[in-house]
Amino acid sequence: MVEFESYRANLEVADLTPTVEFLRDVLGFEVEVDEPAMGLALLRRGGVGLGVVRTPNPAVNETTAGYVGVADVDALYAHCRRHGGEITAELTEHPWGLRDFVLRIPGGHRLAFGQRMAR
Repeated sequence: MVEFESYRANLEVADLTPTVEFLRDVLGFEVEVDEPAMGLALLRRGGVGLGVVRTPNPAVNETTAGYVGVADVDALYAHCRRHGGEITAELTEHPWGLRDFVLRIPGGHRLAFGQRMAR
């Protein structure tokens, strides 16, 4: 079987700048490709990649655009709160062993951030 090596969610937005700045400045993503004329930015933080794509009719998932596993969800939650992040689902520990929250980013997309808890 061929091993998969990476995953990148693509987020459609009407304006690249506020979304890219939020991902960079608040969530600590590094901008790898910035092509405003093409309407594309590629960002990465650790093993997580995000593409931000400009389109005249952006689509936003009703739930979340992706789920990002993190090592310390409580610290990230507190960081997002301090930096004015719009939390749409509060930090919750679920019976299936995940602790997570959902953050709305500029452009309307929601990203879930979570951590598997010891049972």
